[in-house]
Amino acid sequence: MNRSCALGLALWWGAVLAAADAGRTRELLAQLQPDAPVAQRARACQQLAIVGTAEAVPALAALLADGQLGHYAREALEVMADPTADAALRDALGRLQGPLLVGVINSVGARGDVAAAGALGKIAAGRDAPAAAAALRALARIGTPESVALVRTELGRNRDAAAALLHAADRALAAGRTAEAAVWFDDVRRSGTDGAVKFAATRGAILARGAAGVPLLLEIARAGEPAMRKLAVQVMRELPGEPVTVALVAEFERLPADLQPMALAALVDRGGPAVLAVVERRAAVGDAVALGALGRIGGRSSLALLLRALPESAEARRSLVLISTPGADGLILRALQEAEPDARLKLIGILGDRGAVEATPELLSLARGNNVTVRDAALRALASTARPGDLPALIRLAAESTEENVRLLADRAIYGAAMKILEPERRVDPLLVAVRNARSAGEQGMLLRPLGAVVRTMGGSGEALTLLRELRSSAEMAVRKEAAKCLADWPDASPAVDLIAMAENEPEPVRSVALAGAVRLAGNVAAGRDKTPLDPLALLVRANRLVANDAERMGVVAALGAVRRIEALRMLETYLTVEAVKTEAALAIVQIAPPLLNGANGAAVRIVLERIAATERDADVRQRAEQLLKGAAPAQKKAAKKKQ
Repeated sequence: MNRSCALGLALWWGAVLAAADAGRTRELLAQLQPDAPVAQRARACQQLAIVGTAEAVPALAALLADGQLGHYAREALEVMADPTADAALRDALGRLQGPLLVGVINSVGARGDVAAAGALGKIAAGRDAPAAAAALRALARIGTPESVALVRTELGRNRDAAAALLHAADRALAAGRTAEAAVWFDDVRRSGTDGAVKFAATRGAILARGAAGVPLLLEIARAGEPAMRKLAVQVMRELPGEPVTVALVAEFERLPADLQPMALAALVDRGGPAVLAVVERRAAVGDAVALGALGRIGGRSSLALLLRALPESAEARRSLVLISTPGADGLILRALQEAEPDARLKLIGILGDRGAVEATPELLSLARGNNVTVRDAALRALASTARPGDLPALIRLAAESTEENVRLLADRAIYGAAMKILEPERRVDPLLVAVRNARSAGEQGMLLRPLGAVVRTMGGSGEALTLLRELRSSAEMAVRKEAAKCLADWPDASPAVDLIAMAENEPEPVRSVALAGAVRLAGNVAAGRDKTPLDPLALLVRANRLVANDAERMGVVAALGAVRRIEALRMLETYLTVEAVKTEAALAIVQIAPPLLNGANGAAVRIVLERIAATERDADVRQRAEQLLKGAAPAQKKAAKKKQ
């Protein structure tokens, strides 16, 4: 479609819409007759706000004085594009009073009717306080120099004038008319007003002047009034431009001492070379705020300051962790190599928190040292700094140690390095190789711990499961125990049958670990948390034969509480006489009873519930059993009638 055709179509469609609006306007005007119900006339005014044409203006203007409909008529006129709506509202300014007048004044202001400024000025100077306040606000919204001049004449005479002028100044500032805005903000500041209006005007006066507002900012920063000084710090952040930053830095030392920490924080938020210089000067004499700020804005020159302050300053430590200047890791590492023993621990922790990869060789060396405290700190840091390529060294380190604490810390480092392998399915591979190539059963068992942690995070691994099934037949009890632990913590129920078999055939401590894992996995399947194909009841029957203490009985009872089958209920019934678990067994029964009550075994279920209702000490469980019996009675009667 060419341009002329598009223009013609647009004109045609506009004419169609205009004709439709004109027709609809006449229909609605017919509904505004004085004898029509008030609700109907109100709805007609609301519709005219949407489709009304100039033809509706006289009728709506006539309603402006109506106590019931004036509000609806005014709102319709307020949004009409036709200029005759301005004239109608303007005319009403001279003949209305009270709330109706205030409403019309607000509409005139909303429309920005410049021609109404004179009439609004007279109202603003009048004795009707609500109308005068509304007129001042309307003049401010109109926002021309002439209308604002009328507001300014009322400063000192009408307390609402300051707020109205502040509004006009804010609008001028937003529109980029900064010279006008600065004058108006100053008028408000000097008008004798106080509180929020004065603060806002002072802020605006500074922002409107830009860099030229710095002297005023510094003046209020040095003033004695606490609220104004806080305002100064706020505006330090808001006033844009590098010249402003340079000017504030130049005056920083002359600010009141108690304001300097807040001002320094504001300068840090501004950033820039000039700010860094003053922050480093303050940091050099131990200023805590400055030392903390160097973590955000510090450069290479800041590192020496932070390292010197490190022994005594927690802020310096935080900044050394956060500082992002190039080469920071290398400089901190060099400081570690040259540090006294007391400082070493802090530097090791900093390198770990930074995840400083280039520090890994040094940390591995320290982890093999004789200083126990340094060794442990290095192992903790390696959990963050080590990468997949460091796994062989970490595994050797763990395998060489005979101390359980070292092995646990090494586990974390091995886990951290493995989890940095980009392909999730490959994260177990180095550990699988290490387990298969382990030089001893102790080493093999130790490596199963980080392997299990990686598998849990990944959500399972077929290769790892195959290996662990092989290790079930290891000649070493320690290996079988660690394999059982891995399987017991498996993220799904795939090894549940393996675990129950281990529980049936292994002595302690493998038996108890495997049994607890099998029961947990079966319970997850029964509760619907795990979709692994498994008959949880069959597994729990086997587990129930193996329980040897109250903790194991409690696990079986909890898992049976999700198995909604009569066999599970009968197993639970046997525990109603076991003191340590009887209440948990009763609770499990009332959980699984509802779907069983109306089945073939309903009568048997009812007998068990009656027993619980009669003997259970826990009031809540007893009440739940009673409620089930009451709800089940009608169903039982229906079943009996069918049999008859």
